[in-house]
Amino acid sequence: MIRITAILSALLLVAAGLGCSLIAFGAAAKQAIDDQMLIEKPAEYPLEGMSVAVVINTDLVIHYEHPGIASLIAEAISGRIAKYVKDVSVVHPGMIAKWQFETPQWTAMPTSEIAKELQVDRVIYIDLHEYRLTPPGNQWLWEGRCSAVIGIIEAGSYEQDGFSDSYEISAMFPFRPSILSRDEAKEADIERGVLNEFIKQSSWLFYFHEEPKHPDRYRPELNL
Repeated sequence: MIRITAILSALLLVAAGLGCSLIAFGAAAKQAIDDQMLIEKPAEYPLEGMSVAVVINTDLVIHYEHPGIASLIAEAISGRIAKYVKDVSVVHPGMIAKWQFETPQWTAMPTSEIAKELQVDRVIYIDLHEYRLTPPGNQWLWEGRCSAVIGIIEAGSYEQDGFSDSYEISAMFPFRPSILSRDEAKEADIERGVLNEFIKQSSWLFYFHEEPKHPDRYRPELNL
């Protein structure tokens, strides 16, 4: 109620200053409230009561240009799952990173073998194929994007190689049509924004949550 009141108050000031009619104000208020609406969403793939490992495979160019990004994403998604999924057991990301380093051929393994090696019920396999902060070929604008295919490996599956389910996640920051020039924002802010969006959208797959009804029009600052 406080959030709705704040939105309506702001619209009233605008309407008064512009001499808008009550009909126009009502339509604008309805649109503003709808834009800020959150909807409840169940987990796409529940993990309750399971042991889970988050494994991330990163394109070599991304790994070279943005060292540490893969570890940051894996740690953040593991942390959210551990926090919000009931009775789940998540393997520490440091142990996964150690296993990947000591097993350089892991990307060539059948998926069933990966689950067996990590001794878990489910492996969340994140294939990160795009991560950038500017548009291709244009270093003068900020346009962050992080995209990946997230596959689920089930231990004991009849399939020796493949995912039981997979999801395409593509996060952007800033949200369209807001594209910023280099002078309007700092690199750290763009990186923080796009990573936060990707991590949030990816982890939402695995637990009940609320998300914006209209992500492209939602303004999180109004709900502070």
